[in-house]
Amino acid sequence: MRLKGNLILLAIAVSHVGACAPAATPTPTPVVQQVISTPAYADLVKSWFDGYLQVNPDSFISLMNQPPEAALTSLEDGTGDVLIGGLTPPTGWFATPLGDDGIVVVVNSDLRVRDLSIDELAAIFTGRMSSWDSLTDTNLPIQPVIPLPGDEVRAAFQSTVMNGQRFTNNALLGPTPAAVLQLVDENEGAIGFLPYSAVGEKVRPIRVEGIRPGEAAINDGRYPLPITILAIAPQEPSGDVHTWLAWIQSELQPAP
Repeated sequence: MRLKGNLILLAIAVSHVGACAPAATPTPTPVVQQVISTPAYADLVKSWFDGYLQVNPDSFISLMNQPPEAALTSLEDGTGDVLIGGLTPPTGWFATPLGDDGIVVVVNSDLRVRDLSIDELAAIFTGRMSSWDSLTDTNLPIQPVIPLPGDEVRAAFQSTVMNGQRFTNNALLGPTPAAVLQLVDENEGAIGFLPYSAVGEKVRPIRVEGIRPGEAAINDGRYPLPITILAIAPQEPSGDVHTWLAWIQSELQPAP
């Protein structure tokens, strides 16, 4: 009976010690921050993201591509943390520049067009000029190709080149820079515009007001169709997004 009593006391003591031991603190689930890019800059933002992950593989950042209007709504309702594109931020919002870009005019590779003025571009994209016969050695009809309504590159081009005039109803619509390039490549007499950062090899960029698009001309302000890539949000981002934006700015700094 004595041995049995000791065993009971030992069992009670062990139970008491277990009850007093502190519970293990659960590891908090990291919050994934949402970065939104516009279609005009989706590929460029993805390249920046991939480069950042090579040096910071444990970052909790997710990418999403949305048209500008939907992207702004996502920021306002809190489902997005920051938007990267060529948009002008609403008054009072946070904004920081990530790089200078240009709006590049491209033509079908069979066209012998090398240089166009701002006035000629305005005549082409409003529809006042409908044939190439006055500008080159062909009488092909001009086929404008433009981004979708709401696109920031389209809005900047319309403001800078066309002084707010409407685009011709004859224009083909490209929802992404890649689609604009494809439409220009596939249609004789086609001319379109897109960000310099998205220009491919199938079509030929032309000079505007005698200035060939390129990083040097864009960065020193000589190229006449500039656009600035911004990161915008209702408030300054924090955490991994803040670190990533600083990394982008440091990586894009021109060499001394």
